Amino acid sequence: MRPSLSSLNAFEVVSRLGSITAAADELNITQSAVSHQIRRLEATLEVSLLERAGRGVVLSHAGRRLADGLQAGFARIEQSVAEFEVDPQGVHQRRQLRVSCLPSVAVRWLIPRLNSFREQCPDIAVSLQYAGISARGLLPELDVMITWQDELPDKASQAFRLFSGATQPVASPLYLEHHRRPTQPADLLKLELIHDQSRQPWHDWFNNCGLYPSQLDKGDLYQDFSLLSAAVVAGQGVALCPPRLIRKELEDGTLECLFEMAANRQRAYWLFHHPQPARHVQQFCNWMRAQIAAEGEAADSGVIVSRRQP
Repeated sequence: MRPSLSSLNAFEVVSRLGSITAAADELNITQSAVSHQIRRLEATLEVSLLERAGRGVVLSHAGRRLADGLQAGFARIEQSVAEFEVDPQGVHQRRQLRVSCLPSVAVRWLIPRLNSFREQCPDIAVSLQYAGISARGLLPELDVMITWQDELPDKASQAFRLFSGATQPVASPLYLEHHRRPTQPADLLKLELIHDQSRQPWHDWFNNCGLYPSQLDKGDLYQDFSLLSAAVVAGQGVALCPPRLIRKELEDGTLECLFEMAANRQRAYWLFHHPQPARHVQQFCNWMRAQIAAEGEAADSGVIVSRRQP
């Protein structure tokens, strides 16, 4: 006996929201109706799918396997239906591309290039929203997610690498005018080091240089890269930044790369999409690949525009 579509839909929503109450609100049915659908599905499949965890629920191993397949499946159904949506006059609406993207990549890389995509695909409307750095897994209501990872995506993921997330030390000429320009990595220990969320990358950078400072607890700490980049441009210290995201500042001299050595060398930015993407999603993925290829890997290095004094 195959499970009903309504029970599969109820389970997919519960698995995505982690709450029967939240699922009931989204489905506009009662909590007891959601619970009944889940029990009915478990009875049909003869397996436990959910486990209680405080006020919410967590997926069992079998539940996670089923949820992964259902989320991709329902996303594909929604994409297919969207291909036939028309307005009241019977005209096909512009297809909406739903993109979740890290603020740093959205503001500093993607948005400045979107006019090119609009010119190439005028029938696609881009809906852009922020993705948190902790976001893992592409939600069904999204078409694309752009984020970084320190590890390779799992084999089941549909993803392709965009560019390196390795970071190099940079500073503004405004800051260097009032501080002795560093000529060797140890010199940075005498300067103001500013941090993006964590101080660990600076520890890693010095370790890569063969230096092991006991503490790096000084210097301002910024919640995200957008704030950090604004601070380093304003001359507040030396920061570790991915050259690809500060390319404009490196080229016009607003920022200078101080050393070739990098931290976060295992990090990369990735684009995730659902299996068998709709045509408009595939068009966006192809455009993204072309943009990356046109820039080349040299764009990941700040060294080529280093303005260090001899």
